[in-house]
Amino acid sequence: MSYEDYELALKAFEKAINSLPNEEAKRKFRSRARDMVEEIYTSGFIPTFFYIVSKAGLEDNDKMDRLIMLLSSPTSVDLGRGDEASYMAYLFIILYYLSERDIVDRKFLIDKLRCNRLEVINMMYELSPIISARIKRYLLAVKRLAEAMIEGR
Repeated sequence: MSYEDYELALKAFEKAINSLPNEEAKRKFRSRARDMVEEIYTSGFIPTFFYIVSKAGLEDNDKMDRLIMLLSSPTSVDLGRGDEASYMAYLFIILYYLSERDIVDRKFLIDKLRCNRLEVINMMYELSPIISARIKRYLLAVKRLAEAMIEGR
């Protein structure tokens, strides 16, 4: 992993963790960071990505707006509490990497999240070989940060 990927993992982690308002939400995010990277290794990126999207509660427009604000803003945004917030924070971690590494154009991503989420899913499917090859080490860095910085149960 390049130095830039470590720096990116730190930035994404800090933004995600600051978007979770209480310790319970942060502990749930820690669990996601530990479990989802392993799930990508065993099941693949696309099935895991679909699972994360399904659990993030993005059918609620307010939650979708929060995720979009987090992606487009230099500051943190309150993602809420509970399981959905932890999945949304982890989804942010993935989307942040893809946009910062220019695998996916950020403006396109935000536009499609607002109006045609199926296009985002199709795009992820088409790019999955590239994403799978590049994202695992970054997510492993996020996992290690979560284990080091967030107290477990």
